[in-house]
Formats: sequence, structure tokens, C-alpha cells
Amino acid sequence: MTASATAHARPHFSTSDRRVIFLTAIIAFVAGYAGSQMAHTLPFARNALGLTEGQMSALFAIVRAVSLAGVAFAIVADTKGRRRPILASYTLLLLGSLATALIPSSAAYAVSQSLVRVCLVALAALTLVLIAEQVEPRLRALAIGLFGLAGSLGVGLGLLLLPIAERNDNAWRVLFGLAALGLLFVPLLSRFLGESRAFVPAPRIPFLKALGMGLSKHFWPLAAVSFFVAAFSSPAFDFVLERMIHDLSWDTGAARFLLIVFSGIGTVGLLIGGRAADTYGRRPTTVAALTLGGIGGIGFYMLENGWFLAAAIFLATLGATMLTPSFGAHRSELFPTRVRATANAWITNAAILGSISGFGIGAVLIDRIGLPLTVTLLSVGLVASIFLVLRLPETRAMDLVRAPKAPSGATTGTNPAAHS
Repeated sequence: MTASATAHARPHFSTSDRRVIFLTAIIAFVAGYAGSQMAHTLPFARNALGLTEGQMSALFAIVRAVSLAGVAFAIVADTKGRRRPILASYTLLLLGSLATALIPSSAAYAVSQSLVRVCLVALAALTLVLIAEQVEPRLRALAIGLFGLAGSLGVGLGLLLLPIAERNDNAWRVLFGLAALGLLFVPLLSRFLGESRAFVPAPRIPFLKALGMGLSKHFWPLAAVSFFVAAFSSPAFDFVLERMIHDLSWDTGAARFLLIVFSGIGTVGLLIGGRAADTYGRRPTTVAALTLGGIGGIGFYMLENGWFLAAAIFLATLGATMLTPSFGAHRSELFPTRVRATANAWITNAAILGSISGFGIGAVLIDRIGLPLTVTLLSVGLVASIFLVLRLPETRAMDLVRAPKAPSGATTGTNPAAHS
């Protein structure tokens, strides 16, 4: 085998790739920490703000609905470039977290956390697009997996620091304030985070017009998958401790330990999913991820033995984390540069709507048929998602910067949707 053939068979991260991965990992870590504090500090913030559980639930719903506005950053990204909206949303996210720490009122809490959530949604879509456009195509999903791993570490740091919130009635604000330390990275990001190689300034194409030009055949299946996955996973993950502590009478400490350990091990799916998607393809990896996540999620709510619960938590987390790089790469590769960020943002919004719908269905059914059956019914959406994914073209190793034109319907190496 020649040296060139060996290099082709064994792609590796270039210096430019490593720089992008390092800088976006900083963004993911800080955003993961800051974005998780609203959920982590919920019991402490609710008491300090004098809100009932119902009022806090309504506030969460409002914040989640406002986050749909994150698409505005994506529209700018498709007309002005990826770099500036990413830096702006990163900075505003941390300023919103700082405001949460400093302004003692429920109204300010709602406004500042709405800003955090909007920017979090924007960062999730735009940074994923930047990685997809900048990193070696044959390692794109693995890079997205590393990005997700950095975000998970940020969320984990938030859990480790949670005991700070127990010190006094307002100590929970310290956790929000600590997120502002991420502002120290702004000069570094401003200097070294470059513009996407794929972006070329061009007249804006309204997204609805783009759908009418043929992109709907990819957008709607991807949006539906995001919707169904979120409708299942949001209630399934958020009610984990509720089931263990109240339904199965587990001690709180033991329940948290089991969850942290086995979900932590399951995050290896970010690397497995990234490598598998780059090696075997986006479609088979996504199908495997949906299957594992569904089996684990249903198993957790149907089984009671501690070891079975541990295995279910591991499988559910493994499936969910495997999905992140494979589906993240797939949804970036199926759209042209001029609408890629906007399309990704609307797909993210579909997930938000799915999450809201999942909780709404849960509100109607849980008290009537029970939590296990409700989660099982929601898993029907995962089955539908598998069929939708199988109808999409394979995009493994697609070059989003210099992809040559391909005949209509080509599914290997290139795709007309990749062109700007």
C-alpha cells in the first residue's frame, strides 16, 4: 500500500481540526455547566423565590417556549457567517447566568434564564454546524462526539458543585455566578475561532422558499425524528429519580449514585457513536442508537431489580449519546451552506416542541395509566423515527466545502444538498 493510500485509509485530525475541536469544547463545557443550573438548582431556587411547584413548572415551560427564538441567531449565521453569532450567543448566555445570580426576583430569574436558554439553543445548532463544516469529513461525527462529551463534563461539574447550594437560602446563586468565569475565554475564542471555510457571503434565501425548492424531503423527516426523540426522552429522563425514590422506594443517595455511575459510563456512546458513524455510516449508527435508547428507556420503567435498572440506565444513556454525533452530523450534511444553520436551528426547535408535547402527554396519561405505560406509549415515536432515518440518504464522509456536483439522488460521498 502506498503512503497516500495509507493516509486515505487512516484519516487523522489536522492542526486546524484540533484547534476547532479544542475551542468548541470550551464552548460546550461552559455552556453545559451554565445551561444545566436551572434544572440542578430547581429545589433551592423555588424555595428562595417563594414559588409553588406548579408555578415553577409554568416558569420552566415559559423559558422553554421562549428558547424557540434561538433560530434568530441561526438566520444571522446563514447571512453573516457562523463566527459572530456563536461568540455573541456564548457571551450573552454567560451574562444571563450572571444576572440570575445577582438580581433577586422571580421576574428577573425568568427573563435571565430565558436569555440563557435562547443562547444555549443557538450554540447547540451553530457550533455543530461549524464543526461539521470545518473538520475532516471522515472524522466529522467523532468531532461532534467530542463536543458532546465536553458538554457532558460541564453538566457533571454542575452536579459535583451542587452541595454549594445547600449552605444557605441564596447559596444556589453562587452556582449561576460561577458560570460567568467562562467570560475569561472570550478573548481566546475571539482571537482563534475562525470563520467556517464553507461559508461564502451570498443573498439570503428565506427558509420557507428553500423548503419549496426541494429541501423539505430532508427537513421534515429530520424534524420529525427530533420531535419524536425529544417527546420520549424528556419525560423518560426527567422522571428517573421520581420513579426510583417514590415508586420503588430507593434511598435518595443510592438512587443518585446509581444514576451518576451508570449514566456516566453510558456517555462513552459519544465516542462510540462518533466512530461508528464515521466508519459505518450515519443511518445504521442512528438506528442502533434509537434501538438501544428505546430498550433502555422502556426497561428502566418496566423493571424493578437494581441490576436490571443499572443496565437499563446504561443502555438508555449509551443510545442517547450515540445519537448525538451520528444524527448531528447527518442533519448538517443534508442542507446547503446558505441555509444549513437555519435548518439546524428549526430542527432543534422541533425537539423543543417534542419535549413540550411529551410532558403534555405525560400530564394527561401518567395519573391515569401510570408512568411505565406512558413512557412505553411515547416510545412508539422511536419506531417511527427508525423508518424515517432509513429513508434518508447516507452522507458519511461528505465534503461540505468542495463537494463536486452529483447526479440527482446520489447517496454516497456527495449530495446536491451540500452545495452552497
